[in-house]
Amino acid sequence: MHAHTTLKPLAAAGVGLFALAALAGCSIDTGAGGGSGTGAAAGSEKTDGMGDDGVFKVAAFTAGYGTPGGKLTLDYFVEAGQQQENWEVTLDTSEFNYDEITNEIQAQISNGADAIMAGFPDPRQTAVIEQAAADAGIPIFSIDGGVEPNDAYAVDVTFSQQQMAEATVGALEEAVGGSLEGKDVMVIGHDPHIGIMTRSNLALELFEEKGANIAGGEMKQALNPGTGRTEALNFVQDYLQANPDGLDAVWVGWDDAALGAVKAINEAGRDDIFVTGVDALEETTVEIKKNGPMYASMAQDWIGVVDQVIEIMNEYRDSATLPEENFIELPAELIDRSNVDSFEPTL
Repeated sequence: MHAHTTLKPLAAAGVGLFALAALAGCSIDTGAGGGSGTGAAAGSEKTDGMGDDGVFKVAAFTAGYGTPGGKLTLDYFVEAGQQQENWEVTLDTSEFNYDEITNEIQAQISNGADAIMAGFPDPRQTAVIEQAAADAGIPIFSIDGGVEPNDAYAVDVTFSQQQMAEATVGALEEAVGGSLEGKDVMVIGHDPHIGIMTRSNLALELFEEKGANIAGGEMKQALNPGTGRTEALNFVQDYLQANPDGLDAVWVGWDDAALGAVKAINEAGRDDIFVTGVDALEETTVEIKKNGPMYASMAQDWIGVVDQVIEIMNEYRDSATLPEENFIELPAELIDRSNVDSFEPTL
């Protein structure tokens, strides 16, 4: 799947955004690179982030548009970007095809992009994009672009993988009676997504520290987030057929797959196996309210993150100023039976 969308700027004020302490930053020097065609002569200090035409050209991309969270977040970025003064947004998407994304963003840089917005990028796959942007003197603004600071990004706003792992493991510990010692827990991850990979391995370590038995002896790996729900359903179904009494809980790195595990448990007629996920999808909250297998999830407010990133990008548009801190890690919110009724999902 590939899409390329261009949005022309509207003469409208930006949406209401909340400020970041990290906005206090410094202006940048254009250096010798000039692929963006931005407002100052090569080698001089820029006074704003726009091109000579007075338009702020933003090249946005994501390889994760096929996932619910990825699509909603990037669609919202495009919609919100359309409302910003002097913005022109292009969006390039693929189904985890970074060669395709790289070619498209290189073309956008050649066509005069002033800034890049990376949606859920995998820094293991974006070295060519990072180098092309650096050569052109174009900053990369990122949403969920890894689990540690990356000097290739002007800023990366994400959520704490450690906190999410600890909260979800703690929720399952509560669900199974207060102790994971001797409990059989399946862990389902997806290593190509660096966030899921990180929190999955953190969770695995926590389960082992707490004395849980890892179902099957190792983490299960979904091959594709787009088919994760079916893959997780099959993982749980197959395991229960071979081990009818050998499963107490299923930890899953993202909700869409977690809902597949829930379906398998429901189809098996079990009410004593509990599941956690990450995303707090609306569909997940419906399952949590049933007091069934779906026990908890983590809400990552990607809409709020988009608002923060747009505010930072507008600061750059207006004054060529970039944040002093390039890695902003936010806490996610545990959604469980205690607060699901008051929670309003955004995904």
